[in-house]
Amino acid sequence: MSTSFTLYHSNAVDSGSFSGGAWQPNLPLANLYVPTTTRRARSVDTQLVSTQFKLTMAEPLTSRGIQIVGTNLSSAAQYRLSWYADQAFTLLNGTTGFIAVGSSIDWTNTLEWFDWLSINFWLGAEPFFDPDNLGRDIKYTFPIPTSLQFLKIEFDDTTNADGYVEVGYLFVGKSFIPSINVAPDPTFSRISLTSMQQTIGGSQYFNRRASRRHMTVSWPILPREEVLGDIDQIIEIHDIDRPVFVDLDPDNQDSGLKTSFLARLQQLPEAKLLEAYLESDTGAAIGFEFIQVL
Repeated sequence: MSTSFTLYHSNAVDSGSFSGGAWQPNLPLANLYVPTTTRRARSVDTQLVSTQFKLTMAEPLTSRGIQIVGTNLSSAAQYRLSWYADQAFTLLNGTTGFIAVGSSIDWTNTLEWFDWLSINFWLGAEPFFDPDNLGRDIKYTFPIPTSLQFLKIEFDDTTNADGYVEVGYLFVGKSFIPSINVAPDPTFSRISLTSMQQTIGGSQYFNRRASRRHMTVSWPILPREEVLGDIDQIIEIHDIDRPVFVDLDPDNQDSGLKTSFLARLQQLPEAKLLEAYLESDTGAAIGFEFIQVL
């Protein structure tokens, strides 16, 4: 499994079709085509037969990972990815088995136990901190590049206090993993979207909104073939309007969740490409600036 920065691009979901489960008519699976993660698909209840769906892609895609963005899954939830060889979803090629979304309570350490009146005690899971109500993202990285076309995604969250499961966006894309990892000085920050109004008397009133994640990465040098090949193609296809999924630390399922998110290019690094090569140069410095999609 790669520990290098990975950029997922060219989302195959755009040309795919959804089916299965039971989803509310006014919040259907079609919302998963829209990279506005606050516009979600919502199941009619939390029953397993309802909280699942199938994705049929137009053609096979070899990818290193799948990202499910903007879910309301609880800390006690589990998910399972299964991929098939046929459109009828009868010939199973592989499955992840059910994977826990949150961290379980360490029952061997009584100091970590919640009060028995707490819902977290009975769920047996650590609570999920989400002050902006953006939901929980899921990223799954395959051990090896895996061919996908017929994908089934299931959620087991029958105790979800909302009474339903929500999903904001699904990304099943090609993966660009540079031959050289990013420089060890990426920047990560949050940009506040909260607005403020001030009265004549000086009182301040705030309209609290979620903050956007912002990250920059760079390479002191990358081979010319990658810069003018994969990277330039990604820039040309996505520009500043089409989303990508950026993952700074694919193996990290803890703090790495902070630096993996659905993003757009804040600006194009094209000028650096045009200045990259003189005479016999075989590499160039280049960087990306990403802003989170909400």
